[in-house]
Amino acid sequence: FFKKNEGSFYTFFRKMNLISILELVQNPDSETRKSAEINLKNLENQNLKKFSLDLSSILSQENLNPEIRRLSGIILKNKINSFLEKKKEEPKKTNFFINDFSFQEEIKKNVLKVLNSQNKFIRRTGSQILAKFFQLELLTKQTGELISFLFSFLRDSSYEPTLYSGILETVQFICQEINFKILSEKLLDFLSENIWILIFPILNQADFSFESLKTSALNALLAALELFDHKFKKSENRDYFLKTICNQFTASNSHNKRLSFEIFDKIIPKYYQYLESYIFFLFEITLHTLKNKDDNISLQAIEFWSSLAEKEFEINIISFQALQEGRIPSTFSRYYIIKSSHILPQFIFNFLVDKNKNQEKDDWDFSNSAGICINFMSQAAPRELIILVSSFVDLNLQKKTLFSEKESAFVAFVAVFDGIGAKMLYGKMGFFLILFIRQLDFLDSNIFSLASWALGKICAGGSFFLRYETNQIIRILFSNFINNSEITNISWSLNELFMTLGKEGLFGWCFEEILWSILKALFFQNNNKKKSDELFEILGSLILNSTSREKNLVFTALPLIFYKFKEIIQSTDPSSFFEKNENPNHLIRIINIIVQKFGKNLSETFCQELFDSIQILIFHVEKSKNENYFDEELLICIGTLVHTFKKNFSKYFKKWIPFLLTCISNFNNYQTASLAIGTIGDLCRASGSEFRSYLEETLDILIEILQNNQINRDIKPLILSCFGDMAFTTEDFFPKYFVFIIPLFKAASSFVQINLIPEDPDSFDCKIRLKESILEGMSSLIQNKSTKINTDEIFEKLDWVLNFLRKIVEEDRSLIITQLCIGLIGDLSLNFFTFKKIFTHEKWIQQILFEFETSNDYKNQNIGEWA
Repeated sequence: FFKKNEGSFYTFFRKMNLISILELVQNPDSETRKSAEINLKNLENQNLKKFSLDLSSILSQENLNPEIRRLSGIILKNKINSFLEKKKEEPKKTNFFINDFSFQEEIKKNVLKVLNSQNKFIRRTGSQILAKFFQLELLTKQTGELISFLFSFLRDSSYEPTLYSGILETVQFICQEINFKILSEKLLDFLSENIWILIFPILNQADFSFESLKTSALNALLAALELFDHKFKKSENRDYFLKTICNQFTASNSHNKRLSFEIFDKIIPKYYQYLESYIFFLFEITLHTLKNKDDNISLQAIEFWSSLAEKEFEINIISFQALQEGRIPSTFSRYYIIKSSHILPQFIFNFLVDKNKNQEKDDWDFSNSAGICINFMSQAAPRELIILVSSFVDLNLQKKTLFSEKESAFVAFVAVFDGIGAKMLYGKMGFFLILFIRQLDFLDSNIFSLASWALGKICAGGSFFLRYETNQIIRILFSNFINNSEITNISWSLNELFMTLGKEGLFGWCFEEILWSILKALFFQNNNKKKSDELFEILGSLILNSTSREKNLVFTALPLIFYKFKEIIQSTDPSSFFEKNENPNHLIRIINIIVQKFGKNLSETFCQELFDSIQILIFHVEKSKNENYFDEELLICIGTLVHTFKKNFSKYFKKWIPFLLTCISNFNNYQTASLAIGTIGDLCRASGSEFRSYLEETLDILIEILQNNQINRDIKPLILSCFGDMAFTTEDFFPKYFVFIIPLFKAASSFVQINLIPEDPDSFDCKIRLKESILEGMSSLIQNKSTKINTDEIFEKLDWVLNFLRKIVEEDRSLIITQLCIGLIGDLSLNFFTFKKIFTHEKWIQQILFEFETSNDYKNQNIGEWA
């Protein structure tokens, strides 16, 4: 007997062992859990096939702990998913998941048992596994066998509700995970027809007992919307669909109403033009929802109107462009937002007030959603919203109103201001400014912060409104910023004021007082890190946006700033920089701004002191193991000094080269490496032959980085530009190194000519930068070509250039790239007679030169004539 049933007993004990391990995996003790996970992995490695079958068997057993069952299902689902992911990377890869049909049937048989489980989590796990099996089916055959099988299984059960819900969940997961674009038209038609038949009979049931099943049907429908595109081409199908969803608002619970709004929200981009018969009904449902304060539905209703407003604004832009170009627009707005603007925005304003009054500050969803909706509605119906928001802001900024009402008023104003901008609000800005400035008199720091925020927005988007009130605003904001650390947004508002109005000299009357108040607060008062950061930011903005009349005032403060800088960097314990909150980076940034702004006016003595101090700081950086030292500010400052003073202080520049090469070698830190590469390029141009001794070491580092596919791809364009800068160091550069460097440019040119992936904007931007770097670098190399080199040998290495130029001009025709192309064409013609002969016969080159020669732009005309 035992011999006859040996396999069954072995299977039983193996399964019991697996159940015990799964129980231990959930043990609160970390050591026990870790040991169980190792045992689980060992079982999997011994026999993945049996391991998978045991997992499916455990999932199907109703008498086991639901948590154990669910865990076994999740592990099984992850194993199938892992195989699917590997299959994408290696299409030829195969295993029993797709080859062994008896294994598949055994798994599916076990999983199907849980589709009518009363435990919704177990049922959902089973649905997810079946969805993975559908993906496995697609790898071998484009059929809907699983869907057909589920239908027959459902019919055999006499449409048992729990099983029906499980099958609907399976359909939901299938539609969420597959890419409909890879399916054949035949399979798409089969799926859309069968899923339509599965969903809509349930949605049209009037009996309240079907509410739970309707939720599953609506979730499945939401996931399957893209599948029905073909069916929606017929008006009868489309109308049936829209009427059915509308019926859910009158007969369903709040959760199903929310899902119905979500479905309408999702179909707006494609089916906006078919909503006319239903929009009034949706409008009334929205008002009813907002009035009854049903949060579960209100949020989705507001998002629906946000999407509708966004769509109408998009249509308005497209229509305007079409009229400008003298053609008929492809689509027209139905002006639903304008038609609803007499009352709907007011309901949303009230909703905003109510949510700000009641909700926790950590939960910003409701207010944020209402603000976004107001923003989009202001774009679609600007005139209507301006009138409504003006009265709403006026009403809620009265002296006796609650903070939540004032907060709502500021949110509503900023939403409209961001939506339509300062010019559309021109006639109302004086009115708003009076209200906001009045709020600055309140002692409540929260109200003051909100008023500062609104004034900063106005300054960023329309600073001309603030000219007459500048003195009053700056006095109130700055005094509160210095004296009240609890108020937020002031530093941002002051920064916006200085950036937009500082260069016009409107702060001349208080510049000295502001400057020394900041310095006093920084160097003679105790501040927390946040306050110090804000003070330094405002100081930098104040200096950067000062006028020539304030130059002397800045120079009077420079000795104190520089003294504090030297005091920190000459500390006996440089590691204390960060512990004492005395990070010199802020001071480096301020000195950097002063050099940028007044570099030519700085004395030679000061410059020598500054360079010596930078050298000391570099010494500390190299000595310390603290990664915080490798900050961008030091590299930016070095770059500014090199760019500003060029060869005048080249003896100092040479001392910095080893440090810069160390920074470049640390290419895992993208920002540090990229700044150092740019500075090396500036040094090559500034110091010329003095850089020669570091040339080969620098080239070795840069070529190694360029050939490393693991680095950040944005570094590579910088390296190609740097090669061009290196050509300025010696006339022997081109003949000595072109054999190594030109192939790198050729490889980069091949990369940018590969078809772009439209879904990857980062890739597109990177390739644009790479094209610019290739053109700039090649021009610099050609300009510094030695007369000693054999031109025929060079021509053989540059035979790819013509095709590259034609390809990128055909693709882009952006102004910068076209200018660089013409520059390189001119440089090649000037230095190589062979290229000149070839270019003369290229019609596209003649065309592009003609366009530039006849351009109205003086710069483009000069480039064209020179070439």
